[in-house]
Amino acid sequence: MTAHGGFAPSIHTRPRVVTGIRTLCVCATLQFVLGGCGKSTNSTDSAPLASRPDVTVKFDGKRRKCIVALPSEAQGSTISCDEVVSFIKDELRVPSNSIYDVDAIPDSDSDSDSHQAEIAKVRSSLDGAGYRFIGGPHNGR
Repeated sequence: MTAHGGFAPSIHTRPRVVTGIRTLCVCATLQFVLGGCGKSTNSTDSAPLASRPDVTVKFDGKRRKCIVALPSEAQGSTISCDEVVSFIKDELRVPSNSIYDVDAIPDSDSDSDSHQAEIAKVRSSLDGAGYRFIGGPHNGR
């Protein structure tokens, strides 16, 4: 004890400046480490490839129709490709922002320009309605 009744400072007591610098270093390190967590702001519109689609659209080039199916269905519904978006929204009740996949039934003309244009048209209409394309290689793309 000192003459004034207080305790004498110990030789092992760290100055406040050193403690403050250490605290700042720890906070900066945590911010740097945790800054990499979460979703990137530079993400693309397509869903991750590991995701499963909520709905699948297959283009049947021979019949000029689209087959729309939920993952739980063994066979989908064959409809006009122009009606895909309204069918998915109104009949299947798949909400906007859900993941979709588009494929083509392989046939001799599956790589023709008209088939590619039809598939692109379906994809564009689904994107415009707020659905997200799963991405990945398939027949007809």
